[in-house]
Amino acid sequence: MDKVLKILFIEDLASDIDLLYFELKRNKLPYVSEHVQTREAFESALEKFTPDIILSDFALPSFDGLTALQIKQEKNPDIPFILVSGTIGEENAVQLIKNGATDYVLKDKLFTLIPKIARALEDAQKMKEKRIADEILRKQYKALFEIASLQSHQVRGPIASILGLINLFNFEDPNDPINTDIIKNLQVATLAFDDVIYSIVEKTNEIKAMVA
Repeated sequence: MDKVLKILFIEDLASDIDLLYFELKRNKLPYVSEHVQTREAFESALEKFTPDIILSDFALPSFDGLTALQIKQEKNPDIPFILVSGTIGEENAVQLIKNGATDYVLKDKLFTLIPKIARALEDAQKMKEKRIADEILRKQYKALFEIASLQSHQVRGPIASILGLINLFNFEDPNDPINTDIIKNLQVATLAFDDVIYSIVEKTNEIKAMVA
Protein backbone atom coordinates (compact mmCIF):
# COMPACT_ATOMS: atom_id res chain seq x y z
CA MET A 1 0.00 0.00 0.00
CA ASP A 2 1.94 3.02 -1.31
CA LYS A 3 -0.58 5.76 -0.57
CA VAL A 4 -0.17 7.63 2.71
CA LEU A 5 -3.44 6.98 4.51
CA LYS A 6 -5.24 9.59 6.56
CA ILE A 7 -6.50 7.71 9.61
CA LEU A 8 -8.87 9.21 12.16
CA PHE A 9 -8.74 7.53 15.59
CA ILE A 10 -11.61 7.74 18.08
CA GLU A 11 -10.10 6.50 21.32
CA ASP A 12 -9.72 7.74 24.89
CA LEU A 13 -7.00 5.44 26.23
CA ALA A 14 -3.43 6.41 25.39
CA SER A 15 -2.27 2.81 25.88
CA ASP A 16 -4.74 1.55 23.28
CA ILE A 17 -3.72 4.26 20.84
CA ASP A 18 -0.11 3.17 21.31
CA LEU A 19 -1.09 -0.41 20.48
CA LEU A 20 -2.74 0.74 17.26
CA TYR A 21 0.30 2.85 16.35
CA PHE A 22 2.57 -0.12 16.99
CA GLU A 23 0.47 -2.45 14.81
CA LEU A 24 0.41 0.04 11.94
CA LYS A 25 4.16 0.67 12.15
CA ARG A 26 4.91 -3.05 12.54
CA ASN A 27 3.19 -3.61 9.21
CA LYS A 28 4.98 -0.60 7.67
CA LEU A 29 1.69 1.05 6.75
CA PRO A 30 2.35 4.65 5.65
CA TYR A 31 -0.12 6.96 7.34
CA VAL A 32 -0.85 10.27 8.99
CA SER A 33 -3.42 10.49 11.74
CA GLU A 34 -5.59 12.56 14.01
CA HIS A 35 -6.88 11.42 17.37
CA VAL A 36 -10.21 12.61 18.82
CA GLN A 37 -12.27 11.81 21.91
CA THR A 38 -15.32 14.08 21.65
CA ARG A 39 -18.17 14.61 19.23
CA GLU A 40 -17.10 18.17 18.50
CA ALA A 41 -13.53 17.14 17.68
CA PHE A 42 -14.79 14.26 15.54
CA GLU A 43 -17.11 16.47 13.47
CA SER A 44 -14.31 18.98 12.99
CA ALA A 45 -11.87 16.27 11.88
CA LEU A 46 -14.38 14.89 9.37
CA GLU A 47 -14.54 18.29 7.73
CA LYS A 48 -10.94 19.51 8.03
CA PHE A 49 -8.80 16.35 8.20
CA THR A 50 -10.99 14.42 5.68
CA PRO A 51 -9.83 10.93 6.68
CA ASP A 52 -9.54 7.96 4.33
CA ILE A 53 -10.62 5.62 7.12
CA ILE A 54 -11.91 5.82 10.71
CA LEU A 55 -10.83 3.49 13.52
CA SER A 56 -13.17 3.89 16.48
CA ASP A 57 -13.52 2.47 19.94
CA PHE A 58 -17.03 1.41 20.86
CA ALA A 59 -17.41 3.26 24.16
CA LEU A 60 -15.78 6.47 25.38
CA PRO A 61 -16.61 8.52 28.49
CA SER A 62 -18.31 11.34 26.56
CA PHE A 63 -18.78 9.78 23.14
CA ASP A 64 -19.39 6.39 21.53
CA GLY A 65 -18.85 4.50 18.31
CA LEU A 66 -22.53 4.28 17.43
CA THR A 67 -22.96 8.07 17.52
CA ALA A 68 -19.75 8.53 15.54
CA LEU A 69 -21.01 6.06 12.94
CA GLN A 70 -24.34 7.86 12.63
CA ILE A 71 -22.59 11.22 12.16
CA LYS A 72 -20.21 9.72 9.61
CA GLN A 73 -23.09 8.18 7.67
CA GLU A 74 -24.84 11.54 7.49
CA LYS A 75 -21.77 13.56 6.52
CA ASN A 76 -19.76 11.14 4.38
CA PRO A 77 -21.07 7.57 4.08
CA ASP A 78 -18.18 6.57 1.79
CA ILE A 79 -15.50 6.68 4.49
CA PRO A 80 -14.76 3.15 5.82
CA PHE A 81 -15.48 2.83 9.53
CA ILE A 82 -13.84 0.05 11.55
CA LEU A 83 -14.67 -0.49 15.20
CA VAL A 84 -11.69 -1.43 17.37
CA SER A 85 -12.86 -2.54 20.79
CA GLY A 86 -12.37 -5.05 23.52
CA THR A 87 -15.89 -4.77 24.91
CA ILE A 88 -18.15 -4.44 21.88
CA GLY A 89 -19.52 -7.98 21.82
CA GLU A 90 -20.48 -9.83 18.65
CA GLU A 91 -24.17 -8.83 18.84
CA ASN A 92 -23.35 -5.12 19.02
CA ALA A 93 -20.77 -5.49 16.26
CA VAL A 94 -23.25 -7.16 13.92
CA GLN A 95 -25.82 -4.45 14.60
CA LEU A 96 -23.31 -1.70 13.92
CA ILE A 97 -22.31 -3.33 10.64
CA LYS A 98 -26.00 -3.40 9.69
CA ASN A 99 -26.06 0.33 10.48
CA GLY A 100 -23.16 1.02 8.12
CA ALA A 101 -19.93 0.09 9.91
CA THR A 102 -17.41 -1.57 7.60
CA ASP A 103 -15.95 -4.11 10.02
CA TYR A 104 -14.79 -4.62 13.59
CA VAL A 105 -11.55 -5.70 15.25
CA LEU A 106 -11.12 -6.98 18.78
CA LYS A 107 -8.27 -5.33 20.67
CA ASP A 108 -6.81 -8.70 21.62
CA LYS A 109 -6.71 -9.65 17.92
CA LEU A 110 -5.06 -6.58 16.39
CA PHE A 111 -3.19 -8.83 13.94
CA THR A 112 -6.43 -8.77 11.91
CA LEU A 113 -6.41 -4.95 11.67
CA ILE A 114 -4.20 -4.42 8.60
CA PRO A 115 -5.97 -7.00 6.37
CA LYS A 116 -9.33 -5.49 7.35
CA ILE A 117 -8.10 -1.97 6.61
CA ALA A 118 -6.89 -3.11 3.18
CA ARG A 119 -10.20 -4.83 2.43
CA ALA A 120 -12.22 -1.86 3.68
CA LEU A 121 -10.31 0.57 1.46
CA GLU A 122 -10.65 -1.74 -1.54
CA ASP A 123 -14.39 -2.10 -0.99
CA ALA A 124 -14.76 1.67 -0.55
CA GLN A 125 -12.94 2.28 -3.84
CA LYS A 126 -15.20 -0.20 -5.63
CA MET A 127 -18.29 1.46 -4.17
CA LYS A 128 -17.00 4.88 -5.25
CA GLU A 129 -16.35 3.63 -8.78
CA LYS A 130 -19.80 2.03 -8.91
CA ARG A 131 -21.45 5.24 -7.71
CA ILE A 132 -19.63 7.23 -10.38
CA ALA A 133 -20.63 4.70 -13.04
CA ASP A 134 -24.24 4.75 -11.83
CA GLU A 135 -24.26 8.56 -11.96
CA ILE A 136 -22.93 8.52 -15.53
CA LEU A 137 -25.63 6.01 -16.50
CA ARG A 138 -28.28 8.14 -14.83
CA LYS A 139 -27.15 11.18 -16.81
CA GLN A 140 -27.06 9.14 -20.01
CA TYR A 141 -30.60 7.86 -19.45
CA LYS A 142 -31.77 11.39 -18.71
CA ALA A 143 -30.16 12.71 -21.91
CA LEU A 144 -31.63 9.84 -23.95
CA PHE A 145 -35.06 10.51 -22.49
CA GLU A 146 -34.75 14.20 -23.36
CA ILE A 147 -33.73 13.28 -26.92
CA ALA A 148 -36.69 10.92 -27.23
CA SER A 149 -38.97 13.66 -25.90
CA LEU A 150 -37.58 16.17 -28.39
CA GLN A 151 -38.00 13.73 -31.26
CA SER A 152 -41.49 12.59 -30.34
CA HIS A 153 -43.01 15.94 -29.36
CA GLN A 154 -41.05 19.05 -30.25
CA VAL A 155 -40.04 17.83 -33.72
CA ARG A 156 -43.64 17.11 -34.67
CA GLY A 157 -44.82 20.67 -33.99
CA PRO A 158 -42.56 22.49 -36.48
CA ILE A 159 -42.94 19.73 -39.08
CA ALA A 160 -46.72 19.85 -38.81
CA SER A 161 -46.59 23.64 -39.18
CA ILE A 162 -44.32 23.43 -42.23
CA LEU A 163 -46.50 20.81 -43.92
CA GLY A 164 -49.67 22.76 -43.12
CA LEU A 165 -48.22 25.99 -44.50
CA ILE A 166 -47.06 24.26 -47.68
CA ASN A 167 -50.60 22.99 -48.23
CA LEU A 168 -51.89 26.57 -47.90
CA PHE A 169 -49.39 27.98 -50.39
CA ASN A 170 -51.02 29.14 -53.64
CA PHE A 171 -48.77 27.53 -56.23
CA GLU A 172 -51.11 28.50 -59.07
CA ASP A 173 -50.66 32.21 -58.30
CA PRO A 174 -47.23 32.86 -56.76
CA ASN A 175 -48.13 36.56 -56.47
CA ASP A 176 -51.07 35.82 -54.17
CA PRO A 177 -50.57 38.07 -51.07
CA ILE A 178 -51.26 35.08 -48.80
CA ASN A 179 -48.02 33.51 -49.99
CA THR A 180 -45.99 36.29 -48.36
CA ASP A 181 -47.49 35.53 -44.96
CA ILE A 182 -47.03 31.80 -45.53
CA ILE A 183 -43.35 32.25 -46.36
CA LYS A 184 -42.82 34.34 -43.20
CA ASN A 185 -44.52 31.66 -41.10
CA LEU A 186 -42.49 28.97 -42.87
CA GLN A 187 -39.34 30.81 -41.83
CA VAL A 188 -40.51 30.87 -38.19
CA ALA A 189 -41.41 27.17 -38.26
CA THR A 190 -38.11 26.27 -39.95
CA LEU A 191 -36.09 28.16 -37.34
CA ALA A 192 -38.03 26.42 -34.58
CA PHE A 193 -37.26 23.08 -36.23
CA ASP A 194 -33.58 24.03 -36.47
CA ASP A 195 -33.53 24.84 -32.73
CA VAL A 196 -34.94 21.40 -31.93
CA ILE A 197 -32.35 19.68 -34.14
CA TYR A 198 -29.60 21.71 -32.44
CA SER A 199 -30.87 20.59 -29.01
CA ILE A 200 -30.85 16.95 -30.13
CA VAL A 201 -27.28 17.30 -31.39
CA GLU A 202 -26.22 18.90 -28.08
CA LYS A 203 -27.80 16.09 -26.05
CA THR A 204 -26.15 13.51 -28.31
CA ASN A 205 -22.77 15.16 -27.80
CA GLU A 206 -23.33 15.10 -24.03
CA ILE A 207 -23.80 11.32 -24.18
CA LYS A 208 -20.69 10.92 -26.34
CA ALA A 209 -18.67 12.96 -23.84
CA MET A 210 -19.81 10.73 -20.97
CA VAL A 211 -18.46 7.58 -22.60
CA ALA A 212 -15.32 9.15 -24.10
